Amino acid sequence: MKIKLIGCHSTMNEVLAQGLNQGVDFQFLDYSFHARPDKLHDKIQEIINESQDYDLIILTYGRCSNSMLGLLSPRVPLLFPATHDCIGLMLGSTNRHMELFKENSLTYYFSQGWLDYGRTPLAEYYEYEAIYGEKKALKLIRTLYGSYQKAIFIITPGINDLERYRGKVREIADFFGWEVGEIEGDISLLTSVIRGLKAPESIYVEAGQVITLKMLAGGQHENNDHTKSSC
Repeated sequence: MKIKLIGCHSTMNEVLAQGLNQGVDFQFLDYSFHARPDKLHDKIQEIINESQDYDLIILTYGRCSNSMLGLLSPRVPLLFPATHDCIGLMLGSTNRHMELFKENSLTYYFSQGWLDYGRTPLAEYYEYEAIYGEKKALKLIRTLYGSYQKAIFIITPGINDLERYRGKVREIADFFGWEVGEIEGDISLLTSVIRGLKAPESIYVEAGQVITLKMLAGGQHENNDHTKSSC
């Protein structure tokens, strides 16, 4: 099977750690697209249009501010996780993400990819400081992130130099006065998706079907049963 994988840099480390190079062509997009869901949508659609000679197109994006809404692959089916974003994907499911959110809604989660390629709250502060000065930047960043109380680092397979990433999280947490914690990630959903397997919390879209809100809300069972099977 010839597969095209379209993913975000925030999940690149975990995808490449799977070692799935044979028969899969990877294309990872810059994290900055997350700031403009419309631009992300257009870019993904552009790549889908250019990838119609594959057997399957896999995306590691979840709903991501509904940037997936309205995507159409004329001749090739699509497969992607039904999580809200990459944090849910690194935790293994939306259900686990929501359970943790209910336990403590004032927690900010970090993954390896987020720390490598994303725009952390601390990086955002330094950007504002350079533009507005320290006093205004502190006021703005506290408005955005002042309600959080804890920073959690999601540990996923394939992380090299773990202490360096722990140090990054501690630096951010110290700046904001947050507690620090860790949690074991779960990449089983990610693994099933990038291997082209349908799973209960993935969405499989037949060629020629437009991605709808109902599909995004319903997960895989909108188009398939819950039995894990090869696409």
